Amino acid sequence: MQQFPFCPNPRCRWHEEAPEGKWAKAKGFYTTKAFGRIQRFQCRACHTTFSSQTFSLSYYVKRPIPLPDVLGRITSGESLRAISRNLSVSLRLVTNRIDRLARQAIGLHAQALSSRVSTDDICIDGFVSFDGSQYFPSEIPIAITAHSQFVLDFSHASRRRSGSMTPAQKEKASLLYARCPLERGAIARSFRETLESALALQPSSFHRPFVLITDEKPDYRRVLHRLEAFRNQTEERRLVHWTIWSKLPRTIHNPLFSSNYIDRELRKDLAHHHRETVCFNRNVANGMMRLALYLLAHNYLKPFRIRAPRGSRPGSHAEAAGIPASWVRQFAHSLTGGMRMFLSRLRLSATLKRTWEKGWKTPGKEKAAYLPKYAFM
Repeated sequence: MQQFPFCPNPRCRWHEEAPEGKWAKAKGFYTTKAFGRIQRFQCRACHTTFSSQTFSLSYYVKRPIPLPDVLGRITSGESLRAISRNLSVSLRLVTNRIDRLARQAIGLHAQALSSRVSTDDICIDGFVSFDGSQYFPSEIPIAITAHSQFVLDFSHASRRRSGSMTPAQKEKASLLYARCPLERGAIARSFRETLESALALQPSSFHRPFVLITDEKPDYRRVLHRLEAFRNQTEERRLVHWTIWSKLPRTIHNPLFSSNYIDRELRKDLAHHHRETVCFNRNVANGMMRLALYLLAHNYLKPFRIRAPRGSRPGSHAEAAGIPASWVRQFAHSLTGGMRMFLSRLRLSATLKRTWEKGWKTPGKEKAAYLPKYAFM
């Protein structure tokens, strides 16, 4: 009989780790059109019933499609409508599979961070796009290591449109903002969340100062000076803020090269962030799912340097950031074909958990994004 490593019930005492031996007994079966006959089991501790599909990425799936194909298409600039046409499936089905892949990537990323040993400098800069309308720009601060281009965490903030506008545009903007009030201090909040997540991943005592590299935006400086870790520095834990003029050439010699590099990759590889396109985020929660999937696939699946000699470079950005190659191979295997991640068994940052639970609000939409019941397990 097939055995599983834990009970899927979050309230069961065997949820973290099941004992050795037959802790679950066979409990009949059921038949599906997609997968045929499926065996059911029952936990001997909490008496919860589950099946072999409970631990699969295809849990509750009625129509299987190749997940590696979806991953390759979404990270190569193909729009959601194009993916649904090319695979002859509905748009809702494509969105569902992207959500599954994104949650799997988030869970694997959280596990891999526990084995990271590098203390690289951190770049944080806001990637600017828009959600629903150009009257609702979004700023997405991304914490990325300065030398290995390894993405640690990211957040989201909706803000008002800036720059010059015609009188008609100003009138329309005032009506929209009166009807759809935006969060005050959203940029500072999103930067603080990203910075605190990056700080939490550092060792308890630094062998060298923690160097934060940003541009000269005043919001960043204000948030940092209010941060307890910055105000109460010690000899063992020092923080250095290095600000870079934003008009410096965006070459590899620029200290903010990692942020500029990931911005370029997002513009190039994600359809809803292309310039002057009809593809854009209609829903912030869904857009953050696609962003998470792309950024984490960039960490573990994309080569660190394409043109460098094969023997002189690490295989991926994760390996360059100090994550063992075994973890990287596990990510590549488990992302599309491994046992699915359970939220109750993960330690996620506030921003990654909000992305998992689709907690990001879309300007002008009161109704929360739909989240299936199994995503809370």
